[in-house]
Amino acid sequence: MAQMSRELGLFVPPEKVAELGERQEVEQEQQRKVRRRLAFRWVGWGAILALLGQWGVGFALGFFWPQKVGAFGGVVTAGAVADFKVGDVKVIREGKFYLTRVPEGFMALWWKCPHLGCTVPWKEADVVMGGPPGEGDKPFASSGRFNCPCHGSIYNRYGQILQGPAPRPMDRFPVTIQGGKIMVDTGPSKAISRPVASASDAVPA
Repeated sequence: MAQMSRELGLFVPPEKVAELGERQEVEQEQQRKVRRRLAFRWVGWGAILALLGQWGVGFALGFFWPQKVGAFGGVVTAGAVADFKVGDVKVIREGKFYLTRVPEGFMALWWKCPHLGCTVPWKEADVVMGGPPGEGDKPFASSGRFNCPCHGSIYNRYGQILQGPAPRPMDRFPVTIQGGKIMVDTGPSKAISRPVASASDAVPA
């Protein structure tokens, strides 16, 4: 009966208890080392994957959604300073704006009406209607104004609302002049709204 008990593992001789305890401690220590190695390995692979993910996202954004240059939503070259004289208005279709030359400099007016978003055309033959700012474009032009066909809002070369339901002047885009070239930063997020047009809105040539 004792022999059978030992064969079935129901009885462990006292001299084996210490040996089994040591073996168990060694196995537990080895398991802890394995877990530590796995943890370090996962941390390392995680850092590599995170880095690769950042590179991948940066590549995808640059490849599938490149920064627009020369089109609406990006920087558009509107022409050379020397090509404009005071009073000139030029439509820049790729940027959806009008470039106007006033005595104080240049302004880029988004052609979207602030009232309900209609595209506002430039009417070269229409008589000017004044300001603000000051007398508007009357001192340097006898004709030309923006006239919204949807609800009749009228604007001068500064984009100031002169007549109609529009709640504010035409929005403008930032203008910079580099090496004699006129650069305009376009897009809805770049549009600058204002309660009233000011001569200081123009960028000096």
